[in-house]
Amino acid sequence: MRHELVICTRNRADDLRQCLESVAAQSNPPCRVVIVDSSDGDSAERVAEEVAGRGSLVIKFVHTAPGLTLQRNAALALIEESTDVIHFVDDDMVLDRDYLRLILSAFREHPNCGGVGGRISNLPKRRAKGIVRWFRYAFLLDSPRPGVLLPSGVGVICRTGDQPRPVDWLSGGSMSYRRRCIAGLRFDESRSGYGMGEDVDFSARVAGRAPLVWTPLAVIEHRYPFNHGDNIQLRRRAVRSRWQLAKHGVGSVIRAAVVYAVIGDALMLLAMAGVFRSRHHARQACATLVGLVDVIKGLPV
Repeated sequence: MRHELVICTRNRADDLRQCLESVAAQSNPPCRVVIVDSSDGDSAERVAEEVAGRGSLVIKFVHTAPGLTLQRNAALALIEESTDVIHFVDDDMVLDRDYLRLILSAFREHPNCGGVGGRISNLPKRRAKGIVRWFRYAFLLDSPRPGVLLPSGVGVICRTGDQPRPVDWLSGGSMSYRRRCIAGLRFDESRSGYGMGEDVDFSARVAGRAPLVWTPLAVIEHRYPFNHGDNIQLRRRAVRSRWQLAKHGVGSVIRAAVVYAVIGDALMLLAMAGVFRSRHHARQACATLVGLVDVIKGLPV
């Protein structure tokens, strides 16, 4: 099974180096690594040349304008037609030695699936407990079913397990696809910057063509799981992202459920702001509601 691995990067040469070293150490290394760089300097290119010079990896390096979805689409255009599987990992991921081998094994064991995701080993623990968790279930902000894409546009991530399971979406830091199952599909370039929600959008569209599988056997570590900036702005973007899923008819996401979840989230945050006398929770509630205002204004993701 011919497989290529895609890494999109920007101004993180040290992270890229560690990621590439983990790729080079794979028990079943990729036939080629495609690196799409939008860095301001040439440090990423020098790292790629250094790793390629060791002879353990074949690397195709290209430079584009910044934007994760734009960079991923540039990578798709470079994939060879003979390739069976395309892996996407973030530049700050470190792959366990058997990660790629076990991803390919999952494809062989599930011949009808269109995509496979692995287990991110260092995800934060779920903080919501007790009645708060049940309120989150009620407002379509969470679910006891890992891997589901809720009608609100919230994707529930898979954390643990001992067997592969079907899922509705895959995390962008660990997603692999059969090339034939994504033929003609492209990442949504209106999702600017690091592409808020681009993984849910793309993988859920793939799921409309062929089933997706998550396997806990293929393990990968995310070195910096919280590195996307101000939480207040993230909340606004998350609302716009989920609305766009509904607007484009992705999966089972619908606009009424998005609004319902946003209002429920804001109400819970306001309640916590009152109970704990927390300005932080109040600001989060306001940001969540402002996300709906952004939607009315037609602001992009």
